[in-house]
Amino acid sequence: MNPKTLSIAAVCLVVIAGGLLLLRRSHDGTPPAPEVSGEAGSADGHGPALTGRLETRTDRDTAEEPTAMEQLAIVERDRMVDLWLERASEGFGQTTKHLVTDLELPDGKAKGVEEVFERREKELAELLKRMSSDEGADGNELVKEICALIRNKGLREDLVGVLSSGELAAFDAREAKRERETVEARAYRDMAGVNAVVQLDDSQKQEVLGILMEQAAERVEQEADARAFMSLTYGQLATNMDSSNIRGLANMFNAELAETSGIGDYGSAEHLQWIEKRKAERIESELSALGAVLDEEQLARYRKHLEAEPPR
Repeated sequence: MNPKTLSIAAVCLVVIAGGLLLLRRSHDGTPPAPEVSGEAGSADGHGPALTGRLETRTDRDTAEEPTAMEQLAIVERDRMVDLWLERASEGFGQTTKHLVTDLELPDGKAKGVEEVFERREKELAELLKRMSSDEGADGNELVKEICALIRNKGLREDLVGVLSSGELAAFDAREAKRERETVEARAYRDMAGVNAVVQLDDSQKQEVLGILMEQAAERVEQEADARAFMSLTYGQLATNMDSSNIRGLANMFNAELAETSGIGDYGSAEHLQWIEKRKAERIESELSALGAVLDEEQLARYRKHLEAEPPR
């Protein structure tokens, strides 16, 4: 798995309090042996998890049989992939059901929609298999393709030939309404977060809401891939998860490859410095946007609140 994919996976697993061991290959193709520490049991109490670190095996012939720890890592990796597929299948099933209901599709059309999602699920299964086994493909692109499928990107094109032109128009209207409501809901949630800290008056609420409404679409998109990836573990709960809980993963998804190439390994001093830098930039951006509405005391209070948040 390429370095950025590994970092993304590591951040995601910390965020969801899971412990997933992934075998990582060294530059010469030698599979590493994981060194495991910690106790069984996930932090959220929802099943077994393993915590620890991965180290490259360089002192044994690659033709030797996997060690017990390597075998355990493979089993854990495969178990996690199976869980991810189960969650994704549930999401695809829900989307299919809602489309059939909302578009009032007859049985024949409903079957066609089901077949579209069956094909997309098989494609997702293949991508997850490639990501976990590192079959030579670019890890960054694999993650993007996985998230695109979960987010139903390209779904309209897949439905052409299944739905009539009128049904496709209804689908477009449905998607536009859903996106608009998602953006509006995000702006109201963000305003509630500001108000909880600085106690806005009525006129300030309207001004802050206007500012946040302009930013909401971009913020929704910035977090979309992270939420999609986390839905593989949390299902629909990832949709409304607080932004602070997925910020680290979203940062990794949105950072350019050139930027992440110099941040070191996950958890390293370089990586922590990169996180702190991103946090400082976000704080200044938020305060700058609200500077014309909040008074000095409110700005100071809100800055203190943002700086007290854990770096992610």
